[in-house]
Amino acid sequence: MSDVALQVLLLDAMAQHRCPVCNVLDSMVFDELCRLQREAVVDTDTHADVVARGGYCADHFWYLDELASPVTNAELLAPLIDRVVDRLAQIAADIRGNPSLLRQGATELATRFGVPTSCRVCDRVAMWERAATEAVLAIIADPQQAERYARSSGLCLPHLAQALSACADRGMADCLLRAAADQSRQLAEELREHTRKWKANDHRWGPEDAAPHSAVEKLVGGKKQRKLNT
Repeated sequence: MSDVALQVLLLDAMAQHRCPVCNVLDSMVFDELCRLQREAVVDTDTHADVVARGGYCADHFWYLDELASPVTNAELLAPLIDRVVDRLAQIAADIRGNPSLLRQGATELATRFGVPTSCRVCDRVAMWERAATEAVLAIIADPQQAERYARSSGLCLPHLAQALSACADRGMADCLLRAAADQSRQLAEELREHTRKWKANDHRWGPEDAAPHSAVEKLVGGKKQRKLNT
């Protein structure tokens, strides 16, 4: 995707009541998993690569479980479970030869099963995240767009940290931090208004209706991208 196309997507996303980078990434992850759920079954090279990697991380495996049909998942999962059977036999042989392996921590032993903590979707998301946060910086370099960004919900904290680490100067960092403080104060007000309306049985909801969900995303980022956006 070109830088200009990515900036257009992010500008559109700023109109939504959430982190624009999370918004764009959600769409990109959905498209990527829609593609992979089919290609990992019908394309020989993709299938071999996914099986060799042990499948996907926990987050993206569960996303795929929701997205793909059971029969499509079954076709991918059978060779992965076959792989686990082979590894279990090897682990048993290793422990018979060296019982001290049992004193390893559970995390170390779990790695021997070959189920990845990161996956090819995580790799793509990491690349997209870097591009998207850099595109946000390019957008707010324009004073008019900086004002538009300041009026939006702003970046979640993980993406704010990523954007700050990519800032070329202190002025850009100050712009992001001032906007983040104002956006966070606004979100806190919406959370309190949500509580007030709920207790008053007032169903005339505005932006505060989504405030609890928005606050969780503000703190930890989007739930279907990858763990903690690390």
